[in-house]
Amino acid sequence: MENASKALIIAASVLITIMLIAFGVTIFNNATSNDATSNLDTAEISMFNQKFERYADEKMGSEVKSLISFAISNASENKDEPSKLPKVILNNENNENITAEGSNIDKLGEIRKSIVSTHTYTVNLDYGSSGLVNKITIQY
Repeated sequence: MENASKALIIAASVLITIMLIAFGVTIFNNATSNDATSNLDTAEISMFNQKFERYADEKMGSEVKSLISFAISNASENKDEPSKLPKVILNNENNENITAEGSNIDKLGEIRKSIVSTHTYTVNLDYGSSGLVNKITIQY
């Protein structure tokens, strides 16, 4: 009888040890999968921003028109994701500001028409708290 109770105690301790190991492995797997997910998000942010960043600094009007064309296609594709719709501000040669908010494709088209292909513009990008480009300022 005494041997049977010792065997039950040993079996219970082995079972508890196995459960603790399984719990530890589960926690470890969840932690590593969360890191992979956050890296994926960082990669997505980087890819999104790179499409705008290649137009940063001083650019010819023709390149700025390409930027606005990309912003128009971006607005069409991401109309349901406001965080991916940067505000575009053009300060033209008359020192007037034309602003396109979010997915306002008509206003983006107006900005595109206002840009003179042979002029030089300065393009500045601002980033939001999410890390995405949230404002594009184009200065004549």
